[in-house]
Amino acid sequence: MRALSFLGRGRPEPRWGLAVGIRAARALGPGLLIALSGATGSARAGEPAAVSISRGRVSLADVMPACPPRACKMDLGPAPPPGVSWLVDASVIRGALEAGGEDRRSLGDIQPVRVVSEARVLSPADAGELVRPSIEAALPTGVTLSSLEAKSQLTLPLRGSAGTATLPKLPRRAGNNTTTAMVDIMLDGVLVRRVPILVRLVIAASAARADVPRGHALTLVIERRSATISTGGVALRDTEIGEVAPFRVQRTGRVINALVKSAGVAQVLEVD
Repeated sequence: MRALSFLGRGRPEPRWGLAVGIRAARALGPGLLIALSGATGSARAGEPAAVSISRGRVSLADVMPACPPRACKMDLGPAPPPGVSWLVDASVIRGALEAGGEDRRSLGDIQPVRVVSEARVLSPADAGELVRPSIEAALPTGVTLSSLEAKSQLTLPLRGSAGTATLPKLPRRAGNNTTTAMVDIMLDGVLVRRVPILVRLVIAASAARADVPRGHALTLVIERRSATISTGGVALRDTEIGEVAPFRVQRTGRVINALVKSAGVAQVLEVD
């Protein structure tokens, strides 16, 4: 289906606003459901009708339940951030109807509709538990999770779930370590935000060793046009996979720089 932006070209810019004061909502406690009535007839006199949605995108059916069947699936664009509302201008709704094949002369009076994304507010501890499986899946071998929590209350989509977690490079030092993980929050398979999570880790001695420790012997690969030459080399310092480090060629004693591909192979970058 064709997607129509809330800020459609050639159409008046819609009005924006907060449907719910998030700060006030947070003060009411974790787990609060931020939502407006889904019935378009619930608006007070003089105010636009309001609908709440839990999906990541807004369709014409969301703002016009009685829409013509062939136009109902018209996409109006991404939903507002959780707990926030956007006013969908009447011109956008009219444009979606026309794009869906409706005759503009038969549309009648079209009114703007306010759309709010349903949300939940989680305490730091509850948010930490939501993302725990994602963070545990991202831990390297030999690193265990001691505790975690969000740095503050989080306002998330009602149906949002934790996606991939990303950890910074951990120190090669055994013991306790505190760092921040970034976790993707997904809605309908789409990234809607990234949240920081404070994590406390325990790094075992096995995880503190470098991928390629100083003195480690491996294969240096030299690529020259269509030829590939391999020779033995020794690491001159602790280094990690993906880093460039100096190596001594065992046969000649020459020192060259190479990109570490694995614990057993490094690719030579430059050879005179």
